[in-house]
Order: sequence, then structure tokens, then C-alpha cells
Amino acid sequence: MTLRHIVSWKFVGETPEERSERAAEATAVLEPLRERIPTVRALSVHRNELFDGTNYDLTLVADFDDADGLAVYASHPEHLPVVELMQRITVARAASDFTV
Repeated sequence: MTLRHIVSWKFVGETPEERSERAAEATAVLEPLRERIPTVRALSVHRNELFDGTNYDLTLVADFDDADGLAVYASHPEHLPVVELMQRITVARAASDFTV
């Protein structure tokens, strides 16, 4: 069993260039979590390619063994500053967790 955690964000910014800068900043802090938090089994970050302004700008896909692994990730000291950053540079967040 694998628990998949998917989060998408819309970034602050009036232009595609501003949102792209936020996406690059977010990617730079999200990707290292793959190696820094032991309960992460897989983690990838994807930038939106179509329908700028309508779609969300960035999506994280992360896999864990179970809900406990996700809970460790959520409260991990390496993750908490990322959460704070994302709250400052985003205007919307959507998430879904499911078993694959």
C-alpha cells in the first residue's frame, strides 16, 4: 500500500513571469525534502504547462508508506519552513490524499 499526497498551489503574482519566479523558489525548497525526510518514498514537483491563470501553477506528488509517514512529513522540522514560505507566496492551495 502506498499513500499518495498531491498538493497544488496558485502563486502570488499578476504576470506569468512573477508566478514562474515563485514556482522556481518553491521547487528549490520542495525537492530537497525527498532526501531530508525519511518517510518520503518518492517526491516530484511539476510546473503547470497549459492554461496559465486558470490552472494551478505547481503540483507536488509525494508517496508515503501510510498516513503515519505523511504525518511525520507534515510535522518534520525540514518541512515546516517550507509550509511557512508557501503560505506567504500562494493565494490558493488544493490537496488530496489517497491509496494507490
